[in-house]
Amino acid sequence: MNSDSPRTHATSLSADCLIIGGGVIGLSLAYELATHGMSVTLLEKAAVGKAASWAGAGLLPPATVGQAVEPQEQLRALSHQLHAEWSIRLREETGVDNQLERCGGYYIARKAGEAAALATTMSQWTEEGIAVERISSDELHRRLPLLASDVLARGAYHVPDEAILRNPRHLQALHQACRQRGVVFQETTAAIEFQLEQDRVAALVTDHGLLSADQYCIAAGAWSQRLTDSLLAKVGFSHAAKTPEIEPIRGQMLLLNGSARFLPTPINEGPRYLVPRRDGLVLVGSTVEAAGFDCSTTEEIARDLRDFACALVPRLQDAVVQQTWAGLRPASIDGIPYIGAMPGVANAYVAAGHYRSGLHLSPATAVLLGRLIRGVDVDFDLSPFRVDRS
Repeated sequence: MNSDSPRTHATSLSADCLIIGGGVIGLSLAYELATHGMSVTLLEKAAVGKAASWAGAGLLPPATVGQAVEPQEQLRALSHQLHAEWSIRLREETGVDNQLERCGGYYIARKAGEAAALATTMSQWTEEGIAVERISSDELHRRLPLLASDVLARGAYHVPDEAILRNPRHLQALHQACRQRGVVFQETTAAIEFQLEQDRVAALVTDHGLLSADQYCIAAGAWSQRLTDSLLAKVGFSHAAKTPEIEPIRGQMLLLNGSARFLPTPINEGPRYLVPRRDGLVLVGSTVEAAGFDCSTTEEIARDLRDFACALVPRLQDAVVQQTWAGLRPASIDGIPYIGAMPGVANAYVAAGHYRSGLHLSPATAVLLGRLIRGVDVDFDLSPFRVDRS
């Protein structure tokens, strides 16, 4: 330990696994490990279930288990299957309904370049066995008569297996289920650095003292890289080698309050979308901004999002803006999350860099990494997600 390391209190709260990060990835992993009898402590620098996990739209794009080829698509397919199982299980255990609904979704493009990109995506989905129906602009208007009459889609597709859920409810259910399983939560507690003994983490230094565990997992979203860099430096992992690179990408969103649900399914256009809720609320998103760790919202973006929504569905002009917010998505440099063991460290793992898919990929990430942490065979190739991938 360096002489300039922070002073700390005595070691406390020893557990089988210490998870750093209380978003949907950390909560899902805690739930999975506790379900299999492990004692878990979860550390969160602010409040559990907030930040990017709370701020998302709750969109779950379609996937099929049998025909997915690319590693990330296989992960998405497994998660898509697990979401249905977890939703039922969490509701039975906690009484909290995350409102998972396979309502289908529409994907449209009004510009030539966007239409070409959308066609490529839909072709890939079709090859993976996902049901995709291409429809004309006239058919789109017949099915969605609330669309503005001047919306002329160069590309329009209906995807019947798209699903949505309510992020805050899902996080609430996970949080409650974890508590029922004995997970210990250390909120408003910041991770500072790891203490090592040879090639093992011996303790985590926090601003409230030391925490110890047999295993450690970094699942701190956009804040993960500082911890992974620090840990790898302590074990002498070469800076020339590949190490996790995670950038915060801000996404601003808007919530409109309608009187009743009148939009049957989500409408997606590029990175933007309208997502209906059962209670008449319509979520409008989202921006993609490299704004560092600035999680503030701007009036200009709020106006742009409202204009986008009203241009698609004029009836939304009468809706009241109920809330605006922003979240910081953890984007890896190659678009693939980091899931697996930390190189050079015998008892540390990472689950971060899921970008806009943290909610969607959380069950599969938790199940697969949970198997790795528990020392159980993992019947899934996690090598594309490893920290030191080339």
